[in-house]
Amino acid sequence: MSVFPLLVIVHALAATVWTGGHLVLDLGVLPRALRAQSAAEIRGFEEVFEPLGLTALAIQVVTGVWMAWNYLPGFRGLFSPANPIGMLVGVKLLLLAATAALAIHARLRLIPNLSDANLTGLAWHIRGITALAIAFVVVGALIRLGGLG
Repeated sequence: MSVFPLLVIVHALAATVWTGGHLVLDLGVLPRALRAQSAAEIRGFEEVFEPLGLTALAIQVVTGVWMAWNYLPGFRGLFSPANPIGMLVGVKLLLLAATAALAIHARLRLIPNLSDANLTGLAWHIRGITALAIAFVVVGALIRLGGLG
């Protein structure tokens, strides 16, 4: 039996946690926090979600690289216009790099200095991470569907 279907399922479950958590944060917690001008609401969510979310992201990275290796042995065809799957896997890697950059920025700059007064800056960051998470799901679906064609 091939391990590939298990990889897809585990990857999808981890993506559900990552993307779903950010949607809850962006569409549920963030609007309340902004109305109340309360950084405490964001901190409370982050304390609960961060360990789970980062674990889910790590699982996605491991399973994603493993699946990419199956799709593109030796990563041949990565970013190749002649290979739609290679292009999409490349896009996912770029989304991962953008996610990592935002995560590092949040962890080192925004979260340590978070206050009720500067909550708006974090709001834009949350929206960016959420948009990237949604893009991950869309591109992942396109990979499973064989591209846009």
